[in-house]
Order: sequence, then C-alpha cells, then structure tokens
Amino acid sequence: MVAVDTGVRLHYLDFGGRGPTLLFLPGLGNTAHAFDDFAPRFTDRYHVVALTRRGFGESDHPTDGYDIPRLVEDIRQAIDRLQLGKVALIGHSIAGEEMTRFAGTYPDRVSSLVYLDAAYDRLAVDSALQQIFPVFPSVPGPPMPLARDTLTPEAYVDFVHKTRGVNIPESDIRTRYRYDGWQEEITLAYQSIDPERPNYAAIRVPALAVYAVSDSVSQLEPWQRSDTASAGALLETLRGVEAAERPVRERFQREVPRSRILEIHGGHHWIFVSHADRVFEAVRDFLAAPEVRAAP
Repeated sequence: MVAVDTGVRLHYLDFGGRGPTLLFLPGLGNTAHAFDDFAPRFTDRYHVVALTRRGFGESDHPTDGYDIPRLVEDIRQAIDRLQLGKVALIGHSIAGEEMTRFAGTYPDRVSSLVYLDAAYDRLAVDSALQQIFPVFPSVPGPPMPLARDTLTPEAYVDFVHKTRGVNIPESDIRTRYRYDGWQEEITLAYQSIDPERPNYAAIRVPALAVYAVSDSVSQLEPWQRSDTASAGALLETLRGVEAAERPVRERFQREVPRSRILEIHGGHHWIFVSHADRVFEAVRDFLAAPEVRAAP
C-alpha cells in the first residue's frame, strides 16, 4: 500500500524486473490484478508496477476525490513515494483520461504513453452517436447473473468468463468481488468518475494507441453473438459506433505529435487479453524505439 492523500492509500503490485519503470493503470472498476497475466512479460527489460485507483479493490474507498485531476495527483504521489522516477504509463480503457492529463501536467515525469483501447474522446463519441441514432437501435443488454452466479467467488469468475468471452484474470475478478461486490457499477467510485475531453496537443512524449475494432456481430460478446433475432440491430449499432469512433482515432494520431496507432480488428475491449501476444509485441517494439512513427 502507498499513501497518496490524507487517509487514502492505494494498493499496488510490484512485479519486479530491472530497468526503466512501466506503470500499468487499469480500466474503470478494475484493479492492478487486471495485468497479472500481461505485465510480468515485460520484467526482463523493465521494472513493472501496477496501481489500483482509489475506490476500488484493495485501495482505500474515500467518499470523494474521484475527479480526473485528483486521480492524476494520486498517480504522481504514488510515483514519488515509491521512488519510481520517470515512468512509461500503460493504461486500459478509462485510464486514458488520467494518462493524457498526467502527460500534459507533468511532462517531465513520463517517458511515453501506451493506450490499451483507451485513447478516446468519450464525450465526442457520445455526441456523435446521438446524432447518428436519434432513436438508438433496440439491442439486448448484458445478462444479469442469477443468484447461483454470485453465491461464491468461483461461481462469479465462471459467470464473467462465460459472458465476456475472454478470460479476464481471475485474481482481478476475485478482488473486485471481495472488496466491491459483484455489482461494481453501483459503487460510489464507479459512478463518480466521469470522462473528460482529452487535451492531446499537450502531450509531448511518444504515444502508442492500440484500438480494438469490431467489424461484425461475430466479434461481439457471446451473449450478443448468440442473439440471432437482434443481429440486424447489432450490425446497425456496430456501423454507427465505427462511424463515431473513427474520427476520434484519427484525431489522436493527428493531434499527438509523436504518435502511432495500431488497430486490431476483431479485438475485444480487453485487447491485451484477447490478443495478448500481438499487443505485447507491439508495446515492446514501441518501448524499444518510441520515436519511430511507422505502424507497429
């Protein structure tokens, strides 16, 4: 545990290794354990650490401090107190907001950025979707677990793996189940963290953005793929989402001066799980030569 604010300690995992420090940041609702299978692959060349933001898992759960600027300060405090020096930030999903603001606020504290399906202007995407879909297509929502699915940690792990279609690290699911409950979306922290417009122009370090792009219904979650009655609406939704997200991806590459992107078609949002080898090679190549702009 590392103290980052009055009465607030964050849980972190130190996977070991020697060399420059890689600091992994999880997505919304997840913990440092999200990287238990992926992060250790880098320890042959780097010192690898993962951090759980406040309000989740084993980190303290204060009643406030969930705005992006405060979360960025938590990261800075953790880096200072753990004496990590200059770090490369590698983040998943909502961590992109923290990474972008951190790089703009503390440009001398970060060496490079790796966004794992994280470099999005979510507000712009939402606005575009409202324009594309004045009435959103009727598509099925995710299945809710039955009582037996939440009775034990083992049962809940099995439910998550079956419904998500990728094997999210069991340690992450168990930690969330224990500390936040299976209904993590109703927690104060989950509901308090809002996306913000990214200031990409403020990024002065090399950045790699890996994107998961879905091209067909067959690439969606298992419960969506199996709903043949909704196939048409799901395909319409996919096309609308792509129309909304592509300009955002293009904006990232245009506005971040030292950027490159990698689109993995058929990739899951948990891209470092669904396509672990490909993402690992892309990230390793980028970290070894971040100034090369050619696509990985």
